[in-house]
Amino acid sequence: TDAQRRIRQRELAMLDEKEAQEREEARKNKGFTQVYSRGWRRVRELATGNSGAAGLYALFAEHIDPTCGAVICDQQFLADHMKVTTMTIRSW
Repeated sequence: TDAQRRIRQRELAMLDEKEAQEREEARKNKGFTQVYSRGWRRVRELATGNSGAAGLYALFAEHIDPTCGAVICDQQFLADHMKVTTMTIRSW
């Protein structure tokens, strides 16, 4: 019927709008990590005292999940990636 057609057209228009909004959100800050003043201060502290820890901090910043602000991986993965032992990872 004509009423059903209008309802379906509205539903499709709403879906199109939602998809456009999702595309726009996904496009924002893609491949970008924001660092606040406090974070830069921490980078400087780590770089002065322990360059390995600064590298680990940078690795976390590079791979942080923007939806929740977390990086999930085990110590062995980090050790392999940084070319050190898990003991070194724990000490950093």
